[in-house]
Amino acid sequence: MNNKKPEFAFPDQSVINLVTELHTYFRDLHSYYKIAHGSLVNQLKLEPDAAKTQDLQEQLHIVNKKLEYFHILNNAISTADVIVHTETMIPEFNSTDN
Repeated sequence: MNNKKPEFAFPDQSVINLVTELHTYFRDLHSYYKIAHGSLVNQLKLEPDAAKTQDLQEQLHIVNKKLEYFHILNNAISTADVIVHTETMIPEFNSTDN
């Protein structure tokens, strides 16, 4: 039986660094949308115009959905980030003999 170890699709990119970068990126996007959420909530509190309020509520709905997704992505990649940095896995991803 021929069993060849899979090769990472991006040979110039470290798996460990990619996972860490994605973790940072998703965490930062989650923070970005938390700030956007707060800004929209403040605007809603101050907006007397019903049409503008409706528009702000629609924007808030979109931001809330993105917040949910980036929260999930951040948690998932956080777990992956911890695992790829374990003593057992570091040699696996630093290995050059595929």
